[in-house]
Amino acid sequence: MSLFIQNFLLCVLTLLFVQNVLGVRVNVKKSLELGVRVNVTNSLEDNLDLTIHCKAQGQDLGVHLLHHGDHFSWYFTPSYINLYYCLFQWNDVSHYYDVFLARRDRSKLCNWYITKSGPCKVLPSGSRECHSWD
Repeated sequence: MSLFIQNFLLCVLTLLFVQNVLGVRVNVKKSLELGVRVNVTNSLEDNLDLTIHCKAQGQDLGVHLLHHGDHFSWYFTPSYINLYYCLFQWNDVSHYYDVFLARRDRSKLCNWYITKSGPCKVLPSGSRECHSWD
């Protein structure tokens, strides 16, 4: 095969690859604009580590260890998932909490700060709404 044909094929393959990569990025960006982002931050007093395990209908986000100040976040499309709940554990303490409920959470961003007394959500106004553990 001539050098010209090799270079031509290499250019075509490179362009196809770049177009494919850019296309995927555009689709991901578009889906994020339409979806919801949930952030969970470890704000436990005494610099305790927090283990979280979040799930939704048929979806398991896995177990994550968060050091004090660390966060775990994910995106999803609310029309397919109406509830995300998490198990929060530190020392010998464990609690479940619904971090996303479609009927309760209307914003595209759910920021949660986990404390010993309960989870606190940052409202669009910037204020916090804290709940006690059930």
